[in-house]
Amino acid sequence: MKKFLTSLQQCIEAENWPAALHLALSLPEMAGAVEVPEAALQQRYVAWFNDWVGSKYRTQLLVGQQTFLSGADCYNLRRAALYQGQEAAEGSRQYITSVLHRFNFTLNAKDHRTLKGHSLQLHVGTFCRDLMESDHVP
Repeated sequence: MKKFLTSLQQCIEAENWPAALHLALSLPEMAGAVEVPEAALQQRYVAWFNDWVGSKYRTQLLVGQQTFLSGADCYNLRRAALYQGQEAAEGSRQYITSVLHRFNFTLNAKDHRTLKGHSLQLHVGTFCRDLMESDHVP
């Protein structure tokens, strides 16, 4: 795991955003497998993200908690980025496509967690660091 995190850090420092994003999207899968190896992939991925990173993508409003990016969203971003949604069952491909329209990775750090139209802007470097620097990376 240490070599993986070092590689991710090097990609971030070199601003190699495609590689950094692919490594970051894989991190909850690996960390979740260490934490709960008997759970199904999607279940452990979503739980790990929600437990250890999710608070950075939630806010409390007067009407309750608002989640901007959930573990399920991140899992589907991973599926879209790494596998182009190919491993998805026919019914879930539409959801993956929907996720791609609701989130946009940007190089502008000032846009991180801002809404443009119906799309949440995620600064790729900040997003990658958020996953890497979670409180519970094995």
